[in-house]
Amino acid sequence: MKRFAPIAALLVVMATSGVEAHQGEMGFMFQFPAGLEPTLDGEMDDWAFIPEVYYNRAESMFNQFGAPLDLSDFNSYQIWGYSLATNKAYLGAWVSDDAIHNTEKWSTTTDWDHTGGQFRGFGDESEEFQERWTGAQAQRYDLYAPTFASGGFYTSHRGSAEWAGLPPHLEWGGKYTKGEVNSFEPAEMQAEFAITPWDDAHPDGPEASTEHIFAVNQIIGLEANWGDKDPDPGAYDDAYWSLFGGIGASAQADQFGDFLLAPLEPGLPTAVENSTWGQVKASFAQ
Repeated sequence: MKRFAPIAALLVVMATSGVEAHQGEMGFMFQFPAGLEPTLDGEMDDWAFIPEVYYNRAESMFNQFGAPLDLSDFNSYQIWGYSLATNKAYLGAWVSDDAIHNTEKWSTTTDWDHTGGQFRGFGDESEEFQERWTGAQAQRYDLYAPTFASGGFYTSHRGSAEWAGLPPHLEWGGKYTKGEVNSFEPAEMQAEFAITPWDDAHPDGPEASTEHIFAVNQIIGLEANWGDKDPDPGAYDDAYWSLFGGIGASAQADQFGDFLLAPLEPGLPTAVENSTWGQVKASFAQ
C-alpha cells in the first residue's frame, strides 16, 4: 500500500502559531475528501487509510481517579475527522473492555466555535434561562452505540435541544466484534458517528439554531471520556478515561482540549464515483 507523506510537521507548526490549547497537547481532525466520508455501518475499513498522527490511543489518555494504565482492562482508539462537503464531524472508535455493561459509553463534549465558558449546570439561574442555554453554545453527547443500553442502541444530546441528538443531526453505526452487552465479561466493539456542529443549538429546533461552518486550520474545542465502571455500574471505581483530562468538562468548555482541522493529506482521491471501498483502496496500492 502506498504510504502518504504525513503532515505532522506542518500541523505542529500551525498548532503552535499563537494558539494555546485549553488542556493538554493539541489533537488533529482528519479531513475526509468529498465522497470519502465514512459509511456509518460499524466497520472501520473507511478509516484504514488515515495516518497514525490522527489516532488518539488509550495509552495517551488520562484518568481522573488515579487508576493505573492496564490495556487488558481498557483499551481503545479514537479518530476524529470532518468534511467540508457535508459539514459534519466524524468519530470512529474501537473499544476493548474486560467487563462490559450497559452504563459504559463515550461522553463527548464539543465547543465548535472555541469560545469556551459554561454550558451546563446553571443551578442558580432561572428555569427559563436553563431551558434556553443548557447545551446551546457547547454540547454534551452521550454516545452509547454500539453498547446496548436497556433501551437498545442510541445516542443523546444532554441539553434542552434534544433534537440535536437525533438523526439527521447525530447518526451512528456500530457492532460488537467480541462478547455481548451487560455481561460483565470481556468485549470489543466498533462505532462510527456523524455529528452536525452547532454554535447555538436552540431548543426550538434547527431552524432557530446556528450551524457551525468548518474551515481548514480552524481550532475547535473537544473532550471525550469513557467511564470504565467495572466493580459498580453506579460509580467510577476503576477509571474515567479522557482525551485531555479536563476536570469539569461536562459543564465547562474551558476544560476541553483543542483540535486542529487539518488540510487534506497529499495523495488522497478527491471524489468517489461508482466505486466500492475495495476499489478505492486498490487505487492506493503501488
